[in-house]
Amino acid sequence: MPFPIDDYTPHGYLNTPTHTRNLSPRGVLRSHGAGFRWHYPAHAGMYGGWREIYCAGFRFALDGALELSEFDVVASPYHSMNLFSLDLSHGGATLHVTFHLVGEHTLCASATIQGEARVAVIVEYTRTIAACGEWGESGLVGRIVDGDLVVQSFEDGEAFVVHATRPFADFGITTDPAQAAVWASSQAPGLPGEGFVTVTGRRGDTVALFATLGFGMPCEQLDLYMTRGKTLRMAQHLQRAARRMAAADRARKQAEDNAFWAHAPILEGDWLPHWRRGLVYDMETLRMMVRAPVGIYRHIWDAMQIQAPRVVLAEAAIDALLLAYADPSLAQHLLLGTFVDAPEPNVPCSREDGSYNMVAADGTVCGTAPEWGYPWLVIDWLASLHPNREWLATIYPALTAYLHWWLENRRDPDGWLVYACSWESGQDNSPRFGDQPLGGGHPVRHVRPVDLQAAFAHACLVMSNIARELGRTADSHGWLALGEEYVARTDALWQDDLNRYADFDTRSGKPTTVNDVMLLAPVALGVARPGRGEILRQEIEQIDPATLTWPMFAWTAVEAALRVGLNDRAAELAATVIDRAYTFWDAHQAHPDRTLPGIACEYWPPDGRCGSEGYGWGAFTTHLLLHVLVGITPERERLVVRPNLPPAWRFAGRMYGVHLHWRSTPIRLHIEAHPDHAVVIVNEQRTPVPWGSTAIFSWEALNVWH
Repeated sequence: MPFPIDDYTPHGYLNTPTHTRNLSPRGVLRSHGAGFRWHYPAHAGMYGGWREIYCAGFRFALDGALELSEFDVVASPYHSMNLFSLDLSHGGATLHVTFHLVGEHTLCASATIQGEARVAVIVEYTRTIAACGEWGESGLVGRIVDGDLVVQSFEDGEAFVVHATRPFADFGITTDPAQAAVWASSQAPGLPGEGFVTVTGRRGDTVALFATLGFGMPCEQLDLYMTRGKTLRMAQHLQRAARRMAAADRARKQAEDNAFWAHAPILEGDWLPHWRRGLVYDMETLRMMVRAPVGIYRHIWDAMQIQAPRVVLAEAAIDALLLAYADPSLAQHLLLGTFVDAPEPNVPCSREDGSYNMVAADGTVCGTAPEWGYPWLVIDWLASLHPNREWLATIYPALTAYLHWWLENRRDPDGWLVYACSWESGQDNSPRFGDQPLGGGHPVRHVRPVDLQAAFAHACLVMSNIARELGRTADSHGWLALGEEYVARTDALWQDDLNRYADFDTRSGKPTTVNDVMLLAPVALGVARPGRGEILRQEIEQIDPATLTWPMFAWTAVEAALRVGLNDRAAELAATVIDRAYTFWDAHQAHPDRTLPGIACEYWPPDGRCGSEGYGWGAFTTHLLLHVLVGITPERERLVVRPNLPPAWRFAGRMYGVHLHWRSTPIRLHIEAHPDHAVVIVNEQRTPVPWGSTAIFSWEALNVWH
């Protein structure tokens, strides 16, 4: 199945697959009007840092329409990490353009124009002089060399060459963006008598040049290439190579997209349009997280986010869970590499050059704890979805080393597991851990956390099953005993007077007073003693979806709700979060006080910025949609579907479908809605069930039906 054509937002990113933080910084390609710009070393803000060295790119104008709001029609029918298309119209003319990255250093745009119109391209190069404090930068210069536009830094710094496949009729270079916009609708004056335009500044100043290239009518086809290099000669050399390979590169990327979407989940039927597209934004964001081996990472690795890639166990686990909906084998290899390539058994947060980026205030090197990202919940899911004994046997020693490391390094004298700091918990600066004057790296070993004991217990129980499958009987018994110990420790943190779990502060000798959704982890993970979940039903019912702004909070809340039979509440929580995220992902207008639509972000606040742009686990909405609402759960011998759409969606005659491809079998799953029940249809097998109840399909039968 090819990439799903739709009416996507005109905003987003193109993938820069070799970009890393330290060994190979390449920057990111972020949309800007009807075009793209490089932001180097990353887009400023959050993980990208607070200052860019340069921003450079180009965008199209049609008969003077330059800003997206000035066009009559703006649409993006194709919106993958590889290829990004725009359909623009203004007056009686239309422009269809597709952007893609060729190699590491050339942005290519192929445009088709219909109707009589002035087509212009506005090129920008903005640079912070000596941004890193180095000597040898004075400003920017723009000129024409061999018929191509050249904008470059002097006396040092990157050069950009812009080549068009047809000669431009007029051009101009200016330091004033407003003047460049005027030239988009009228003839530009060319260069001044000296043949170049410069702008200078002092160290730390931001300077910019803008060039407008005008193309005469008729202009039916136009290809544009913008290439960067450390020198002009290098940029010219790279561009010549890029022009030779551009067509083949685009075809290869189109084939990659088609291969991915032949197996990726696609919604059909009566889903809201922004939900249908939202799942595509999720999947394309996740594709960007998968990076080729580099530096200390000998396997594919999870970038966590695109701005400043690094490996973090929690995010890698969640990204693997989500990628498994499209490619379970890829997901398994991603998580395998996370563990076996880690420089230490606790999988410290690291970068490709071996440096660490989560060192606590006391010097302790940290990685995320067993509760953050629920790695063993993911491992169990992957093992059920895609049985692979070789994968289990390969990853098992690293999983063992990780859990043993926690026992050896994070157990207090009485046997309770603790976090070194709130960063290690993933819950940075959480009030659960008391005052933290040193920030998220402040030592918090005096707190015995509920979620950590519960997650460790759950991990040991999963390990017991894995060991048994691998024929490690003694290991299996040992893990089971350890799991039962930490189930008991978890239960010891139950407070009868509060009717809930509570962390314990060894300094005060009392339970802490802070309640938190993560204290529902024992219920969510299925390690709570009988009856505890029933007592917590009222608390779970009262969870405000507006507070579920982070993936781990949403995951814990909905799993706890499902465990205690609050199916409708789980559906309402999941649907609210999904709609909030997808409404933003799919917005056709970008606002400066919010992150960019068209790509998953770090978290989902009701308003304001959503953290870092291009963050894998922001696509956790995929799991909320397909697991919580559609109700898909893979088991070793069967596919379980528990339809659980929000009550407001249960109108007779509505059909909600999803295409999947699991166990080498195309799966067409539809939920036929009725007020009091659902009919689950999987590869033509129909099973009526009450909402929130399970329909069972054997993998063998699904394959036969297909």
